[in-house]
Amino acid sequence: MVEHILIVDDDNAFRIATVALLEDHGFAVQVASNAVQGQKILEKQSFDLVLSDLVMEGMNGIELLQWIKERSPETPVMMITGFASVKTAVEAIKLGAYDYITKPCDNDELLIRVRRVLEDRKKDREIRQLRDELRGTYSFSNIVSQSDSMKQVFKSVSQVADTDATVLVLGETGTGKEMLAKAIHFNSSRKLKPFIVITCSALNESLLESELFGHEKGAFTGAQRLRVGKFEDADGGTVFLDEIGDIPIHLQTKLLRVLQEKEIERVGGNRPIPVDVRVIAATNKNLAGMAKSGQFREDLFYRLNVFPIHLPPLKERPEDIPLLTEHFVRKHANLGGSRVTGVAPSVLSALAGYRWPGNVRELENVIKRALIKTEGTVIISVEVPGAARSGSASSISSPALSDNTPFKDYMKSILQNAESLFLVEMLERHQGNVKVVAELMDLDRKTVYKKIEEYHIDLAKYRGADDAP
Repeated sequence: MVEHILIVDDDNAFRIATVALLEDHGFAVQVASNAVQGQKILEKQSFDLVLSDLVMEGMNGIELLQWIKERSPETPVMMITGFASVKTAVEAIKLGAYDYITKPCDNDELLIRVRRVLEDRKKDREIRQLRDELRGTYSFSNIVSQSDSMKQVFKSVSQVADTDATVLVLGETGTGKEMLAKAIHFNSSRKLKPFIVITCSALNESLLESELFGHEKGAFTGAQRLRVGKFEDADGGTVFLDEIGDIPIHLQTKLLRVLQEKEIERVGGNRPIPVDVRVIAATNKNLAGMAKSGQFREDLFYRLNVFPIHLPPLKERPEDIPLLTEHFVRKHANLGGSRVTGVAPSVLSALAGYRWPGNVRELENVIKRALIKTEGTVIISVEVPGAARSGSASSISSPALSDNTPFKDYMKSILQNAESLFLVEMLERHQGNVKVVAELMDLDRKTVYKKIEEYHIDLAKYRGADDAP
């Protein structure tokens, strides 16, 4: 892609020489002999770089710089100045100029500086594009749900996102705590700054301390150089502390200092380092209970619990399962060669009846496996880690349909499929108590035993209560 440069300078000889130099190296160049003419060109076209003389009759380079920054802050401006006005050029840097170069210009130096500006602009543009994509990915509209409980979560997130309040996200494993934390970050004023994830259970105490706070050279054996920690890396942004319930007591004290004093101290260091970070923490543990029992610092718990958000498990919002299933089919369509377009209704119904101990993450993995294995355009079977306590997978499927399948036979298969799934679910929920299950199904126990045998269900896997035939 050809990069466009505007030269604004009242020195005709400089304009001619610089245009020739830049065009010889592949740049598209336009010129203006004064600042007002430069303004008129900039009103009609955008440029990747503006080279502007500092001292011109009428409107000077400083005034043009201020006008450009008000109109197009992302456009880089390099000032051109004589040696006597270098002090003014430095003032221009403070006002937003990217760089300055003195006349007479060395051609090689000018090219190096121009390329540096353009390379930095390209990187900034890529970073902005990536962050825009991330904001889109983690916008509230992309969190799939229609349940009342999740609508309350969205309301809470929208209330707290654009503040600096510490947030504690509570919920079972797999409910999407990290995604929620990202939604908070990318909908906040810190969205252009780093979002850094730290899993507190992933490292031992000494490594975690160095990871969080950094260390000085020589702080311990193997510390051959200074290392900046995650809190310093995240300066201006957000730190997400996942599995905060697993952080050691010793580090809880240092974390409390971050929240209270907004400063850290590197391992082996003896001076405080200020950090501007927002903390979002998450856990699947009962942190309040841990604080009362002394397993977690009570003062730290209160500092983290400024704005708690509870993510409900998937089993409490079954109405979201069809929506999530369709979302994951679209999201991972490439796994099925983009040929899979939907899920059989009976499979959707069965998925909605499963308890999902692994929550949204488990559902996503189940759909990914199904996409890989599905040969047609519709998913008619999925494998879930069954209610079977042996850990083997159970199959949820829709009966196969061929061109000559009689309608009555197909409907009978669907009903049998649904009945077997319901029976397995009831046996799981009631620990294999056939008496209770029979009452729920409005059948006698003998009929239920017959169906258990017919559907090849291993009752021993679910048995948790005395139940004589």
